Amino acid sequence: MTTTTGPGTFAAQPLGQYQPASRVASDEQGVRVTFEGRDGRTVEFRFAPLPLPQWHLELAHAFAARTAGTEGTLATRAGADGLWQCLQRFLRFLDTLPRAPCTIAALKASHLERFRLHRSRTLKQIAVVNELRAVLGLLDRIPNRHLLRPEVRVLFTQALLTDRRTVSGLPGYDDATRDAILKCARSDAVRIARRLKAGEDLVARFLMHPETLPEVDRELGASLAAMAESGRVPIPRGRVGELPVTRLRYELARQLFLTNDDLAPLIVLGVLATGWNGETIKELPAAHRVLEGRAVVLEAVKRRRGPTRWFEEMTVEIGKGSERFTTAGGYYLFIERLTRRGRQFSRSNRLWSIWVGDSPRYGNDATFGHIDPFARRLGRSLKFRAWARQHAELAAIEGFELSLNRLKTTEERRYTRATGGHLPSAARTNSQDVLFSNYLSGDPVVQEWAADVVSMSLADAEAAARAEHRRLVEANGKAITVLRRANAEAGSHGRQEAAFTACTDYRNSPFNSGPCAASFLQCFACRNALSTVDHLPSQLVLLDELAARWEAMDREMWWRRFGQVWLAITEDILPRFTPAELEAAGRLKPDGTVLELLEDPQEEAWI
Repeated sequence: MTTTTGPGTFAAQPLGQYQPASRVASDEQGVRVTFEGRDGRTVEFRFAPLPLPQWHLELAHAFAARTAGTEGTLATRAGADGLWQCLQRFLRFLDTLPRAPCTIAALKASHLERFRLHRSRTLKQIAVVNELRAVLGLLDRIPNRHLLRPEVRVLFTQALLTDRRTVSGLPGYDDATRDAILKCARSDAVRIARRLKAGEDLVARFLMHPETLPEVDRELGASLAAMAESGRVPIPRGRVGELPVTRLRYELARQLFLTNDDLAPLIVLGVLATGWNGETIKELPAAHRVLEGRAVVLEAVKRRRGPTRWFEEMTVEIGKGSERFTTAGGYYLFIERLTRRGRQFSRSNRLWSIWVGDSPRYGNDATFGHIDPFARRLGRSLKFRAWARQHAELAAIEGFELSLNRLKTTEERRYTRATGGHLPSAARTNSQDVLFSNYLSGDPVVQEWAADVVSMSLADAEAAARAEHRRLVEANGKAITVLRRANAEAGSHGRQEAAFTACTDYRNSPFNSGPCAASFLQCFACRNALSTVDHLPSQLVLLDELAARWEAMDREMWWRRFGQVWLAITEDILPRFTPAELEAAGRLKPDGTVLELLEDPQEEAWI
C-alpha cells in the first residue's frame, strides 16, 4: 500500500518589517541597556548613577547599537565593559567643566579636545586615540545625530592617527625570571594535585573500610564523603585555635575542590605549558576527546580572530608521565582532572570550576557555592601579586610584576628563537603580523634579529590573502575536504590523484568549463579537492619551499602569490591531524622541489 502527501500550504507571514526587541529600557529606575554577548555573558548597564541625565537616552541607544554583537560591533562582555568605562569617563569629565554641556546639542569640538588633553596626562598616545575613537563612535550612533553641531560631526570623517613607531608592547621576562616563575607555578600545581588526591583517597578509604581509620580521620572522611556526594560544604562547629569558622569551612572545601587561590598558579602554568594566551585558557571547554592516549581534541575559543572565527578545533599532544606540565594536551587533562568533581555541581560547560562559598552575589544557592569563575567575565581577579609574594624567588626580584601578556611574549620569543627567527614557522596560535606586533616587536631581545622581518605593509598583505582565501571558499561553496586515514576511502569512486591532493570531480572544475585546467596550487581552494594523511608529505615539502621563498622574495608579492595556499595548508589541513601523524609525514617527505615545475608556463594540466 502506498500513500502520498497532500499539497503543501504556505505558512502565514507576519505583516510589516521585523524589528528586534529593544535592549534599551527607560522608566522610574532610569535608563538601562541589557547586553548579551556572543560568549554567553550577560549584564545590565545602568545610566542612573551617571551625570548629565539629558544625555542618557541618546547615549543608551548608541551604546546598544555599538554592542549589538553583529559584524563590526562589540560582541563580548569584555568589549562592552571597556566601552562602558569609556562612556562613564567621558560623561564625568564633561560634568567637571565650568560650563558643562547639559545636552548633546551643546557639545563643542573644544570639549572633545579638552577630553583628549585630560586623558593624555595619564595615558600613552595610542590609548588616548583609541578612547577618542570610542567616544566619537558612540556619538556617531545616537538616534538624533542631527542635533550635534557641524564642528563635531566633521570629526567623524577625520582620521585619528598615531605614530606606530612609538607603540610597543611589554617585553618578555628574561630567562632566569621565566624559569623562576615556572618553578613556582609547577610546585604549587603539584601541591594542589596532592591536596585533592589526599582528599579523594580519604573519601575512598572511608567508603570502603571506615573501621580501619582513626577516629579523627573517620570524622573527616564522613564530612568529605558527604561533600563529594552532595556538593555542600558543611559549617564546622566552633573554632580551632585562632581560625574562624569561615576559614575552617574554606579549608575543608579545599580538600576536594579548587578555590580562587588556586587559579593564579594553574593559569600561569597554562600559559607557560601551552603558549596560549590567558583568554584562551580561561575559555577552555570541558568537552573533549582523547585520541589513542596521545592527543586531545577540543574546540578552543580564539577571540582575537574576530567574531566570525571564534571557534577552532585543536588537536594537542599529551606527552608521557611528567610531560603533562610541558605539553598543551597534558596540561589540559591535568586541569580537567582537578576540576572534574567541582563541575558536577557548578554545571559548567567550561573547564574551570571553583568553590567560593554561599555569597548571594554569585547566586550559588542551586550550586552550593560552586561556580565557573569566568562565567560572568574573563576579568576575574586572580591575585597574581599576592601569589608572587608568597614565593621568595619571585619576591626577591626587584620591581617584579606578574603579567600573563608578558608570559605569553616570553614563550613566543623562546619558540621563535628555536625556529631561527622564521615567523611563518613560529606562528603557532597567531598570524605572523599579530605574533610580531603584539608579542615580539616590543621585546629588546627580539629586536636585534627580527625587527626587519615584518614590514608595515605585512598586515595589509596578509589581510588581503585571508580575504582572497575566504572569497574562494565562499565562491566554491566550501573549503577543501580533509579526511583522516580511517575515512580515506570515502569518496574514492572516481577519484584522481593530483600533486598535493586528490580530486573527486576533475571534469567539473569551478575554475573553467569542462575538465580542470587549473594549476595544482589552485586545488587548495577547490570544492572538489580531497586531502588525506597520505598527502601530508608532499604538502610539507611545499610548505618548506614556500618558507624558503618567504626569505628570498618581497613579502607582499609572497602573500599575493602563495598566501592562499599557505593559509589553506596551515589553517585548514594541518590542524586536523595529530602531532604524531605530522611527525610521521615529515619523515616521508620526498626529495626535490616542486614550485619551479608548477610555476613553469608548460605546467601540465591533468585531464
